[in-house]
Amino acid sequence: MAKVTYHAPEGDSEVVSLAGLRFFDGEPRELDDAEHVALLGKLIHNPHFGVEGTLTVLDETDPPAIGLRAIHNGGGRFIIVRGDKDQKVKDGLNKAEAHAFNALSEAEKRAFVG
Repeated sequence: MAKVTYHAPEGDSEVVSLAGLRFFDGEPRELDDAEHVALLGKLIHNPHFGVEGTLTVLDETDPPAIGLRAIHNGGGRFIIVRGDKDQKVKDGLNKAEAHAFNALSEAEKRAFVG
């Protein structure tokens, strides 16, 4: 588990929403680092967030940190890929299905592709 704390810039909103999660200024929130790999990867480089705790260390048997995502494959069709080398996992999605898939949490995406 990683502990994430939002530090609002002076004069800015004290609440921010990212990836469907709400963060309140100065209030730590625990996130499952295995489920929120992509989000934590962004937050550790954001000056308005503090990230503490043990982050999952990936080895060569784990999926790449970039996780699962749906991308356009041409002709109005979309595919689900894994990793930064776009390893194809599933095909045959339309645009609405691809957008819905990308909105899922990492755990939901893994359950969807089996």
